[in-house]
Amino acid sequence: METQDDANAPDVGVSILEAANAFHLAGNFAKAEALYDKLLTQNPDNPGLLATIGTLFLQSERYGLAISLLNRAASLNPQSDVLCNLGIAYKYTGQYKKAHENFRKACDHNPTASSFANYSALFTSNGTPEKGLEIARKAIKLDKQCTMAHWNMAMCHLEAGQFAEGWDENEWGFDAKMRVRRKIDDKPYWDGTNGKTIAVYGEQGLGDEIMFSSMLPDLMENNSVILECHPRLKTLFEKSFPGVPCYGTRDQTEITWAKDHAIDYIVSIGSLGKWFRRSREAFPGTPYLKADPLPSGDKFRVGISWTGGLKQGRVRARSIPLARWESILNVPDVEFVSLQYTDSNAEIDAVNSLGYKIQKRPEAKAQDYYETAQLVSSCDLVISCCTSIIHLAGALGVPCWVMVPNKPAWRYGVSGGMPWYRSVRLYRQPEGDALAWKHVVERIGFDLSELMQANSKKRMVA
Repeated sequence: METQDDANAPDVGVSILEAANAFHLAGNFAKAEALYDKLLTQNPDNPGLLATIGTLFLQSERYGLAISLLNRAASLNPQSDVLCNLGIAYKYTGQYKKAHENFRKACDHNPTASSFANYSALFTSNGTPEKGLEIARKAIKLDKQCTMAHWNMAMCHLEAGQFAEGWDENEWGFDAKMRVRRKIDDKPYWDGTNGKTIAVYGEQGLGDEIMFSSMLPDLMENNSVILECHPRLKTLFEKSFPGVPCYGTRDQTEITWAKDHAIDYIVSIGSLGKWFRRSREAFPGTPYLKADPLPSGDKFRVGISWTGGLKQGRVRARSIPLARWESILNVPDVEFVSLQYTDSNAEIDAVNSLGYKIQKRPEAKAQDYYETAQLVSSCDLVISCCTSIIHLAGALGVPCWVMVPNKPAWRYGVSGGMPWYRSVRLYRQPEGDALAWKHVVERIGFDLSELMQANSKKRMVA
């Protein structure tokens, strides 16, 4: 019987390298790697082969192997694309100094638009948007249609709070294939015309989709809206935006619901910023999602989350191990509830064995995010690292204190507050190593203690 892999296999008779490349391009990394390994056995010092396998490891997020092979390839033949990929691998593992060195070498070796565009990405979500803009402009000077450079410019402008410029550049992300334009019966993309029926489709992670959904009420003022979202958000959006048809089909290739609506335009939810958030003053920051809170006890309930991110480097930069939360967990008369969505039972149990009583609730890991929203709504306060819980709490209007790394994502900006949510307070990590989190945790612990004392005095007066 012919398997799917067999059906997609390269033609018999082609060389091993051609077969490996075909599997690589098709995304079948395991089969490509097996064939590359055979070639590497006979050609251990071939720089092109080393670079190709290193790139495969980079694409499959095996960064240690990628760095090893790309370093070897660069030492034999320092091509700019090899140096750029090596820079990307170092960036993803949080080794920014080495990433900088390799990107700079790539630009010196071959100053192309592509090499400058890759280099500029190092300065996005890095607290240095001005530097990113400077390098991205060099790329655009060489190639005005360099989509990656325009995309990086968008991220830098948004990080710097230059929203009008950021949203305009943001649209280049479609052409860079960093966002996927949803095809719904080939309907035209929304151009700002009002009085129409517009199908809005979600993009990026849960937190981003929640954040961008703050602009749906603006769009709904003058248009009929249909929303396609992540399946986990369907219930939450249905309850928050009554009358708006919601379809949790964002991850599906083919959809059937479009035929049930007379759609005039489509638009990505992130593109709404171009029309509704062109200045800091345009952000209302008020709650826009709704969830019935779960029952809570008499104590002040604080939801906590301490690990966030997917890529290795970002997880390390954003996360604060629960064992370092003593200054917060030692505040008396507080009921702490875990909002951590990752597998954290062992970490919670280890901390609880020291005398703490952090609750573990299934809603924190619910597939239906409305259940998580109910748990967050039951909290008097949320304290968290940078993760989707921040957006959920802010959208619900729940007070939220955020531990922000000194190299934050663009959503948090380089200074000041977070314009998306009035109920969110940012505690920024000072420049320094990981020990700098100690000062953030201690400050939050102090502020929580002060808050509890103030609440106690209010109860006594009442």
